[in-house]
Amino acid sequence: MLLTECLKRTGQCPKCRTALTAHELERGIIKHCTICNGLWVNILAEKIALEIGPMAFSVDHLRRFRFVYKSCDWPRDTRYVPCPDCGQLMNRKIWGSHSGVIVDVCHHHGTWFDDGELEKVREYVRLGGIEYEKLQMMENGFSQFSLKLEHELRRLGGRPRRYSC
Repeated sequence: MLLTECLKRTGQCPKCRTALTAHELERGIIKHCTICNGLWVNILAEKIALEIGPMAFSVDHLRRFRFVYKSCDWPRDTRYVPCPDCGQLMNRKIWGSHSGVIVDVCHHHGTWFDDGELEKVREYVRLGGIEYEKLQMMENGFSQFSLKLEHELRRLGGRPRRYSC
């Protein structure tokens, strides 16, 4: 679908049911609700809106991440809302593993960020949250591999050696 067609169809705010205001970005569209300040970010624009780019973090910096970043409080209102583009109910999910930000996602069209959520996700990204998630997955994978290796060595009658990551 062309960007100009998307701009013509602004859709309704899934929370307030008022018309959204569309803004064209470099690649994609953001639609804004002037009542509740929610943002609809289409799939093409999400990385631009969240300012996700290549960043370098040391492993020590990433291990300190959990002490630096303070996640959001869980929202009180947990109703499902429709996608502004197709009207289907969106899935609620945590953006990233540790951000604490629960967004509404239409897997075909984009993500709805309530007021303040986009800024909180940007903070999460800037402090290294995405890279921290990767480090956690890698360390968990090594731990699981080490446990399997120890189990196999015991099964084969050998003595396991301790490996550390």
